[in-house]
Amino acid sequence: MFSREFVVLWIAMLITMSGIGMVSPLLPIYVRDELGGPAVAVALSFSGVAVAQMLTSPFIGRMGDRFGLKWFIVAGFAVYSISGFGYLLADRWELVIGFRLLAGCGIAFIFPMTMAYVGLLAPRAQEGSFMGAFSVAQIAGFGIGPLLGGGVKDALGFDAAFAIMATLLASAGLVVLLFLPGKAPVARGGSDVASLPLGRLIRLAAVQATAALALVQSLSMSVSGAFLAVYIVGSDGLNFNSTTFVGILLAARSLVGALFQPLFGQLADRTDRVRLVLIGLIVAAIGQFFIPDISHAVAELPLPGGSVRLLPWLLALYVLIGTAEAMLLPAQNAIFVTIGRRVGMGSIMGMSQMVSSIGFLGGSLLGAAIVSVFGLTTVFRFAALISLAGAVLFFLLIRRVQPEAQAEGMDVTATPLPGASG
Repeated sequence: MFSREFVVLWIAMLITMSGIGMVSPLLPIYVRDELGGPAVAVALSFSGVAVAQMLTSPFIGRMGDRFGLKWFIVAGFAVYSISGFGYLLADRWELVIGFRLLAGCGIAFIFPMTMAYVGLLAPRAQEGSFMGAFSVAQIAGFGIGPLLGGGVKDALGFDAAFAIMATLLASAGLVVLLFLPGKAPVARGGSDVASLPLGRLIRLAAVQATAALALVQSLSMSVSGAFLAVYIVGSDGLNFNSTTFVGILLAARSLVGALFQPLFGQLADRTDRVRLVLIGLIVAAIGQFFIPDISHAVAELPLPGGSVRLLPWLLALYVLIGTAEAMLLPAQNAIFVTIGRRVGMGSIMGMSQMVSSIGFLGGSLLGAAIVSVFGLTTVFRFAALISLAGAVLFFLLIRRVQPEAQAEGMDVTATPLPGASG
């Protein structure tokens, strides 16, 4: 598993997600409190990346299948790091949104191409293990990032957090440029097929089902995620004035998820992947629903030289949500890889990125509308209901498409190892 290509991309993804995670929870606070942006600006500061991703991801995915993946990854890092330095120059919320859109162009290059490259490395019947191991970097980085970003912001201010983020992204791009081979070697049992035409791709029922899964997951996450930091820090929420705790909260969710990724990745190769996805969605929905109801008692965590104030019950709830997402993600990515072998790995990853972007953007705008009409705490209820509805929709769609998927050589439920029981 741990080939040179895998290790290079793993390190690059860890650095990337740490950098991205540093500023994602800070930008809504920066736009609202420092630049006086309205609720819609707060939402777009979190999800404006999705606009560019939504428009470009499916085409970038097809181009990667045709021309090679490495140079799209390198270009993505360059664009994203430029946008990071741009935050330092932005003195109006409109400029922050503009640089956030530019960042979305970078992500549209980085994520589908990286996931496609790793998908090509994964041997048949080990998709869950490979994608689970790779997701450790993605999730751990996004956990480290908010913790680092919250601490840097509290100690040195917003500009320092933006500068460090941009530097991390530029470093990741340099690692890929110097050490990643230009063409992804195809694993034993894999398939380096050309992309299907876009029209035929979106007519495949298996693609529609997995696209629905990506859409619902991103929609639910974005509805609440855009306003989490505002809910904790803001006077209309918990008024718990600590961006460091916001970082701790997101870090706990992500690091617990990263810890369990290898375990659930192996499980996804041995049992029904659809079942794992459904359980993950339902448990995460339960956790989201009870965020406003959980005890907000404050505790002090003693540390050398001082202490950190925590909301321990809320922290425990986010650990539960992170565990549910750890169950969901390897199974979901294994399904994508299985389909990608038949339709083009870059194409399917680009398609999933596009629908995720639609959900990410639509969720944050929906969240802004919910906050304006019903109040801040209600976004967590809506996020939970979206996840539950998505679990039902995905179950119905995937049952309908099983005959087609198996006929096309794409058993998206499970690919058991020899001798394993499913």
